[in-house]
Amino acid sequence: MFVDLLLKPVSGLGPNARFFLAAFAMRFGGEGAVLLTVKELARRLMISSRLVTEVVPELARDEAFLVVKEVSVGRGRPTRSYEIAPALQEVERSRPESIASLTHGPLIRHLLSCPDIQESDSIVEVAVGEPEQAVGYKQLPARKKSNRLSVSNRLLLAVLMCHADDLGVVRRVGMPMLKQLTGLDEVKLKPRLRRLVHLGFIRSSVAGVTSSIFAEVKVSTTYFLNLNHPQLRLEEDCCASIVLHEYGVGRRETVSAAAPAVALRFFQALREPVFEVLYLKLARYVSHLLSHHWNELRLPERSWEFAPLKNMISADFNRPQGDFTTGLAIGEADWLEVIDHFHWFVVARAAKIKSRLEGTVLGDLKDSRMEVIPSPDRDDGSRITTLLLRRGPVPVASCLVIRDARSGFCEPFNGETQLTEEERYQFGLQTNPKSG
Repeated sequence: MFVDLLLKPVSGLGPNARFFLAAFAMRFGGEGAVLLTVKELARRLMISSRLVTEVVPELARDEAFLVVKEVSVGRGRPTRSYEIAPALQEVERSRPESIASLTHGPLIRHLLSCPDIQESDSIVEVAVGEPEQAVGYKQLPARKKSNRLSVSNRLLLAVLMCHADDLGVVRRVGMPMLKQLTGLDEVKLKPRLRRLVHLGFIRSSVAGVTSSIFAEVKVSTTYFLNLNHPQLRLEEDCCASIVLHEYGVGRRETVSAAAPAVALRFFQALREPVFEVLYLKLARYVSHLLSHHWNELRLPERSWEFAPLKNMISADFNRPQGDFTTGLAIGEADWLEVIDHFHWFVVARAAKIKSRLEGTVLGDLKDSRMEVIPSPDRDDGSRITTLLLRRGPVPVASCLVIRDARSGFCEPFNGETQLTEEERYQFGLQTNPKSG
């Protein structure tokens, strides 16, 4: 039942009430009415007593979500019973969705049940400054800043986990849906998303845009969750990573290489946020080829044709029909040239990545799901390509850094945490908060 509470909008509830309801359903769903004091209920759900007293009246109003009854069982015994409302129990019977059906069930359970998920930055739980003691009065206790991940941030991360694929990529979950699923308004939601990025729970994100060149017109933000975050406390990494370091130019120059004149004009006309989404889509096609057509990728790149890929690309884009002077108006014949260039670029990029990996990685990567994730452009004349994959690229190593082919350097790591913080920023495994 608690899965449904995280996946479906529940109108009229704030984030604390939603978190309590999901945690209660996870802990007591199917047990009927439970008799507990406020302190016992808080302890069993691993939340504060203050949160319980704050949200229970809201949830019990008109028995919409929670049925709370006064029970007299003697002094010192629980005086209330708590039970999921019949309407929600009916939803559970009609939609028998279980945590086992979710890709990241253990992580979601951990987020809802563990209060000691710490923020991963260097916040220290000490009082700031020493207040002067007034004559004749006792010194007031200094208020300490908690280093725990807040309930609303845990709820938000759990909701994102519910919609993430096996490598932690969240697509098609826009701000309106997140507001409905968390009970946070946009003013409160955006800072919490930025906080999760800053703390490394979200590796990075590509902002959504509205543009007529995309088939869906309005493209939602894509989030790359860090399933390997140490605070999630898994025994081993959920996914592996490979970092390819090579000399090369930035993203626009890479996509523009060998492009026909009409494609160059098209690229030049795109504002940066739209181009970033376009580049992300191309990276997803590369991921598709590496994951599902490994054996078919052969060099030289131009000699290989893959018609289904071209159809996929054509379906995802609309031919621009704006003012010709802006560079966006393109005729049908010229638009086919642009699609052909996209197709050539994707196949060439996938084939080159495969060639690099086959020359370095021990073991067969065929049928290993891969995802190319964004990594920032560099100013030193080099380029980074970062991939997430389901299994380790080499024995006993879940992270591999392959330096430029000219240096011939390959370094395995037991996990991403062995990389320095600056390296994780450079490789796109984490977003540098200083970059904005």
